[in-house]
Amino acid sequence: MAEIVKFKRDGFVRFFRDYVECAHCEQQTRGRVYEESQQITCSVCDGVLLEIDDEPMIFLTLEEDWDGSA
Repeated sequence: MAEIVKFKRDGFVRFFRDYVECAHCEQQTRGRVYEESQQITCSVCDGVLLEIDDEPMIFLTLEEDWDGSA
């Protein structure tokens, strides 16, 4: 079931439950998601940690015994 998220007065919510290290500034952040945004940004440097794309994605998983022959 989907959870209703209420945005703070600043218009963002935290994304990660625990702190993660930002790849841009190497500081600890829980990430921010701003209202109507498709990016998770660092709360320290505003670097983009993850961007959600609207394009459909296809994930393929190869069989373990796949040998490459047709």
